[in-house]
Amino acid sequence: MDDVTERPIAERVRTVLARGAAGTVGSGLLTRPLRSARVRDDGVIVLVVDVGGMSREVGESAGVASVGGSAAVEIVDTVCTGRCRRPGAGPSFAVDGRPSARDRRGGEPAAGVRATPCDDECAVARGVVTISGIVTASSAPRRRRLVAADGGPGPNGEAGSLRLSELQPLGVSYLCADGAYAIPRGDLAAAAVDPIGIDEQAWLRRLGADSGLAARLALRAGRQIAGTRPWIVGIDRFGLDLSVGSATGPREVVRIPFALVCGDSEDVQSELDRLAG
Repeated sequence: MDDVTERPIAERVRTVLARGAAGTVGSGLLTRPLRSARVRDDGVIVLVVDVGGMSREVGESAGVASVGGSAAVEIVDTVCTGRCRRPGAGPSFAVDGRPSARDRRGGEPAAGVRATPCDDECAVARGVVTISGIVTASSAPRRRRLVAADGGPGPNGEAGSLRLSELQPLGVSYLCADGAYAIPRGDLAAAAVDPIGIDEQAWLRRLGADSGLAARLALRAGRQIAGTRPWIVGIDRFGLDLSVGSATGPREVVRIPFALVCGDSEDVQSELDRLAG
């Protein structure tokens, strides 16, 4: 690829799914939580659907991720930028409204205290992945203790039922600020997983720990930062996304491309040294 600012949308979507992003899966009028959706190399998407709280009869009759039924998947590509200052890293699907395992003060929450989830101060939604298709294989519901996205127990520490289903995609799209993109299923199956984007959450926490890095990057990009609060809201092997604006006013996302496509953490560090040095 000659233009490193051009990020393949199919790669973006496959990377979001590879991180284990959660969302919803619907069939008819019934919608259930989706714990993860992974793309196999043959293009089939493996869904992990939470069918807890439904009787088997209700679940089967409604055709929720059951063989022969249609399914519509929606996943919001959301990431915590680390501004909540909590230690540790979790994947982007940790920001889904469920309580997190650690509170804002860092460390484990006190006994009996509900942890605080990420909010609009640190969570950024970049796009929405939608997938529609036909379920070609499905397991019986299996009893499992639910685990929250960030590694802690479910909201009430409950045990639930999970179903594994194979979805043959008929339509895949990604909606973001740049527009709406239809992704051929062959392109999604052939796309690589971004080696930097797969660990985006950890990178953002690490970069956010340097309070002056975002400001230096904004200045190097020719942006005025007086009265603004810049912060890094995205990173992949092609570059960085920098949000610049006032605390209460509109914000602009500035793309800062790398000079070279990065393949590992050493490449990223070299590019950061070049950009912010």
